[in-house]
Amino acid sequence: MKTLKIGGAILALAFSLAARGEVSAHSRLENYYQNPQVGEVPRLVQALSHQGYFDESDHVTVAIGFLGTVFAQNPSRVDSWLPTFRNLPTSHQRLIAAALWQAGNPRGAEMLRTLSRTSAFRPEIEHLAEGPSVAIAQTPVLSTASMNLQWGAFLASGDRIYVTNVLAAIGTGAPGLDEAARYTLAENAATHARVMEICQAELAKTPTGSNPVLRAALEEAAKGTTKPDHSS
Repeated sequence: MKTLKIGGAILALAFSLAARGEVSAHSRLENYYQNPQVGEVPRLVQALSHQGYFDESDHVTVAIGFLGTVFAQNPSRVDSWLPTFRNLPTSHQRLIAAALWQAGNPRGAEMLRTLSRTSAFRPEIEHLAEGPSVAIAQTPVLSTASMNLQWGAFLASGDRIYVTNVLAAIGTGAPGLDEAARYTLAENAATHARVMEICQAELAKTPTGSNPVLRAALEEAAKGTTKPDHSS
């Protein structure tokens, strides 16, 4: 019985440490812009891969936006980083390649072509690799995926342009985009003081009542109510 108790305690400790590690890696990505640790990027990528962050559909474009921005900020480090990603699952390597392509790094297109050989989407991926990339800051927000791309870039840089790009999507008429924008703005404003500051400054520039989506998002952020409201 003592052996079982000790074994159970060790197992519980292992799960506890794993849980802390998962929170830590996600937290490091969420707060990277506040204290960039460029030398830690390969370890962060490995941790996020191992913990399944890249397997969540909502996280894919966030990760591409984040890594694409980090790669664009540090082009001289890319070649030394790439070997550390070779042990990642193929789908995660493809995500890295997409981020490199998004950053305008020629290695991205090369990797996409190589990795697409075993993909069911090979024609689409190869077509993407053949074309020039558009900087994230110049990428219009037309869907939740492109919205997440902006948030990923913000997490890497803290640059206001990525928040204002999300704001610019409000009122464009794309189905469901206003509600998605309200939710993600409320969630990020509640989490990041910088997002709250940017949103408040942008709201102050507009006439009262001219941006009800942003106003509602800030009210939800202040109350800590960030779940989508389907009653409106």
